[in-house]
Parts: sequence; C-alpha cells; structure tokens
Amino acid sequence: MARWWARGSAVADRGVAWLEGQDPASRKGAAVGWFRRYQGADGQLFALLLTAYVFLTLLPAAVVVSGYLYKDPTTLADRMIHRLGLTGSTAGLVHDILTGAAENKLGSALLAVGSIVLFGLGIGRVLQLAHARSWRIDLGKARLTDQTRYLVTLAILLVFLVLLVVQTKVLEGRPAWIGWVLAPVWLAGLLAFFTWVPRMLLHNRVSVRDVFPGAVFTVVALAGLRLLSHLVLVNWLVWYGKYYGGLGVVMALFFWILLAASILTVAAALSPALAERRDLREAASRASS
Repeated sequence: MARWWARGSAVADRGVAWLEGQDPASRKGAAVGWFRRYQGADGQLFALLLTAYVFLTLLPAAVVVSGYLYKDPTTLADRMIHRLGLTGSTAGLVHDILTGAAENKLGSALLAVGSIVLFGLGIGRVLQLAHARSWRIDLGKARLTDQTRYLVTLAILLVFLVLLVVQTKVLEGRPAWIGWVLAPVWLAGLLAFFTWVPRMLLHNRVSVRDVFPGAVFTVVALAGLRLLSHLVLVNWLVWYGKYYGGLGVVMALFFWILLAASILTVAAALSPALAERRDLREAASRASS
C-alpha cells in the first residue's frame, strides 16, 4: 500500500507540475487558467445559488403568466405534456402541478410577486459576484447603485420571460418556420444581454471585447441545452417522477435549471482567461517588433 501510495503521489505531483508549467499565452495555458478561475471563484456554488433564485422567482412567474394567457386551466399542462412527449404517471404529475397553479390565478400571482420581491435581486447579486471573482476584481460591499443594477437585471429577465410565453401563445397552431425565423432575433437579444450585463454589474471595469467571448459561449451553450431538452429533460422527468413522484418532477426541473446556471458561471470564468491570453500575446508581439 505504501508503494502504491508513493506512485500515486508521484503521478499527482507530475500532473501538478505539468499544469503549473503551461504558458498562460498558449491554448492549454488558457484552458488551465479557465479552470483555475472557475474553481477559485466557487463557480459551482454560485451556480447553485443562481438556480435557487431562478427557481423561486422566474419559474413561478412563467407559470402565472401562462395561466393568465390560457383561459382553460388545462391548456398549459396539456401543451407542455404534448411538447415534451410525456406519458403515464409523469404526465399526470405535470398536469396536476400546472393545472393547480392555473386554477388559482390570484393566489399563485401573489405568491410569485412575493417571491420576486424577496429573492429577485439575488440573481443580479450572484452574477456580479461570479464575474467579479472570475476577473479578480474587488468591488467592495454592495451599494445602493448596485441594488439598481440588480433590479435592472431582474427586469430584463422578466421581460424576456414574458415575451417568450407570449410568443408561445401567439404561435400556437401556426407554421413551425415562424419560430425558426424568430430564433436569430432571440439569439441576438441574448448575446447583447450577456455582453452588457457583466460590464454593467462590474461597473464598466471590463470592456465589451473582454466579455464578448463569454457571451458567445453562453448563448451557444444555452441553445444547445434547449435542443437537448426534448430528449434529456423528458428522461429526467420520467426517471425522477418514477422514484419520487411529484417531488421528482420538481427535482428534475431544478437540476435542469442548474445546468443552465452552470453555463453562466463557466462562461464568467472563460472571458478573463481568454483576455489574459490575448494581452500576453499582444505584449509579446509588441516586444518582438
């Protein structure tokens, strides 16, 4: 055992030495820097916090808005079940959860508003901390102006949410190509949002050039997650619903939101790593010339 432990320690030491020896200006070095910034910024912790805030604010708001748009309380549930291709007990659980919220519109609306008031600003705060730690920027304690920044972030997310629900309702029964035509508009809007928000939350201490790679990564990854939802999300709902019932459906949705939140925190660490590599390469180019 001692001999195997010594061999394992030697392998681990060589791995650490290899990581330490990577040039930050190289691709491998940038990848190592990306991981280190993500790890140093507690990216997964902030992803979990962001998931909790989204789960408590944006998800109830989406259910409430959908409930008011559809007159029949069962329409929203039936549409989601048909869209995801759910069957059996999982379909019944999703139907009961969504129908219950749609039938009690006033109560669900009051609860959603209360959740937004209590927890909504936390979304902006978590994003600010994730980006600040990734960029290694000390912003100090949150000030009143920061509260305004959090409010603006929340308001834009709510606008995106309402527009998405309204678009789904308007396009119901219409040709599918209309949705594909609108997809580039959504991608452009999200790209602008994820480019502007980090700069705003960091008090414009980083440039558009600095945060743009992270914004591109975020949009591409979220689009890929959206395409995978028809397969992966359905399986998760079925698996968790089978073993945990109604709680399992909630757990599956929570974990799916966690994947999206993880994309945001991973992207937050990507931009500074690439910016460091770019600055080092430019400095080397100027020195050689």
